[in-house]
Amino acid sequence: MRRAIALLVLFGLFGSASAQNLLKSGDTISGPVRFFKIQHPNGTTWINVYQMTSDNPRKFAADDEFCDDKVPPKTFHLVVMDDKSKKAQLDRLLGKKISIVAEIFFCSQTAWHVGDAVVTKWHFAEPAKR
Repeated sequence: MRRAIALLVLFGLFGSASAQNLLKSGDTISGPVRFFKIQHPNGTTWINVYQMTSDNPRKFAADDEFCDDKVPPKTFHLVVMDDKSKKAQLDRLLGKKISIVAEIFFCSQTAWHVGDAVVTKWHFAEPAKR
């Protein structure tokens, strides 16, 4: 009986540790940011890309059919659209390590998504330094 309780406690500890390592909405992602342009595969449009490479890749907590089951996303396409403030901050931080809070993200699904995953709603985890 004691062994059974001990095993349950151990499995509970390991299970919660694994769950904590999964990336979920509201979690922080950190890594260097870069900018580049890439041509859409159809050849008609150029895509401006701000991309962050995660220092600590983690699988997503929510299922995503476009994710690789074995390899967690490492590169994140940060969508800025027409947010001039975010663009200006990212431009000042190119090549530097940043931290963002990812609110809405998913694995890349189309040719418009550059990298392993896309973050459509996010904010800086701390004020961006100049």
